[in-house]
Amino acid sequence: MPRTNAVVAEIVSRGPFAVLGYSADDSVWCPACLRSAAGLSPGRPDTSGKPIVPLFARDATMREEVCENCERSLHELLAAAHGAPQPKPVIAQVRVYAKRTALSFDRVPPIEVRTELKAIGWRWDARFRVWWSAEPTPRIPSSVVLPSAPLRPRPKPPTIRRRSAPAT
Repeated sequence: MPRTNAVVAEIVSRGPFAVLGYSADDSVWCPACLRSAAGLSPGRPDTSGKPIVPLFARDATMREEVCENCERSLHELLAAAHGAPQPKPVIAQVRVYAKRTALSFDRVPPIEVRTELKAIGWRWDARFRVWWSAEPTPRIPSSVVLPSAPLRPRPKPPTIRRRSAPAT
């Protein structure tokens, strides 16, 4: 619990309006359950016509609140969400064929990367298993990492052959 308090205190110090959960339909909901179980969203009224009220982490009285659907502490959910590891960058190779740029991945990229690729104009080619872009300088999503150019081996020095002395 002390670790949770420290994480939430850090979150509150950076943003005074960090939301723990919501109050709707005379119940307390975590953000995930509000959408999935209740089918509500923060900008709209609840089923009785009342506004959905956010519960802020800065309010000390809200630290003991528990989601009535999943029965987890809102305080601990906020700390767990903040402490989640950053997504691993996706590595891709860029190749140029004719006037088109191809982007190939060593594994299937996450849905967020695929969605961003589609949004910025890349198209999937199932036959060649690459993403194509016909733009002169295509944009690459920020979560995609391109490896630096491989080091080329140093060329071998030329072999010098000496003529042998003429036979007499």
